[in-house]
Amino acid sequence: MNRLILGISMALAWVWPGFAHTVQRAGNVAALWHVEPNHNPRAGQPAQVWVALTRRGGNPIFNREVACTLAIRQEPQGNLLLTTPLRGINVERYRDTPAAQVTFPQPGRYQLRLTCQPKAANLKPFEFSYPITVGR
Repeated sequence: MNRLILGISMALAWVWPGFAHTVQRAGNVAALWHVEPNHNPRAGQPAQVWVALTRRGGNPIFNREVACTLAIRQEPQGNLLLTTPLRGINVERYRDTPAAQVTFPQPGRYQLRLTCQPKAANLKPFEFSYPITVGR
């Protein structure tokens, strides 16, 4: 039985990084990352990065309520490639969702960092990071 549990745990650890949707929390804010197309960006081709933000309880945080920037660093060196403000888009069931269109210069690992300053006093500043692998 212990071997079965160990095997299942190892299998989950192996596939977990490949799951397309990652929910993160910082204080009272949750972020659901999306990278189009299909969480499989290609070097030299435009990719749409958008982040569905919600308050505790599930109420959305609209782009108009926050001033967010997206920083992209190439790993493992950590070289900053780009910092860009986000704009609101309507995608899937989400409205006025923070997003940016980016083009990764080459295949490899990157770190996306979302930094947001709320425009209202009922939220505190927040930040999220998301690792992504870019293909050829």
